[in-house]
Amino acid sequence: MNWLKAHFQRHRQRRPWEFCWRVAIEGLIVSLIVVAIPSIFLDEPERDFLDWPIHHTLIIIVILAPIFETLLLQALPVAIARWRKAGFKVQILASLIPFTLAHLPEGVAVGVGAGLIGGFYLAFNYVHWREKSMWTALWTTTLAHAIRNGIPGLLLLLAWAFPRN
Repeated sequence: MNWLKAHFQRHRQRRPWEFCWRVAIEGLIVSLIVVAIPSIFLDEPERDFLDWPIHHTLIIIVILAPIFETLLLQALPVAIARWRKAGFKVQILASLIPFTLAHLPEGVAVGVGAGLIGGFYLAFNYVHWREKSMWTALWTTTLAHAIRNGIPGLLLLLAWAFPRN
């Protein structure tokens, strides 16, 4: 596990923008790898937001969700943990638990991929930058979340624009 600790320590040496986009892309890739195999065997219903107008879906997943989830599921729990004098790892858990729970109702794949894995990367992002600046923690986490959601959002847009039928 030393390689994993070293990996995240290297992330912590990066500047905000490089940290932000690298963590967003890495988190998405890890989520896809971890969730892809079990998803083949899970018989989960299709998500109903695909029936929403595409512009509503994109606004929600790329703009609104990153803003509100950063405030409610990263900033607030971490502020409470910091107020209680919690360390770095406990602050991450304080954010990770509600983030995962908020995504579990969408199904196991979303709960694990977006909630647990995505939540870890976003919590790591927020807690790391919160040590330096609240503003940097907010914008890097919100932007990383928007990037992470924007890539699948682009795929949804392509699926909508070019249906299989």
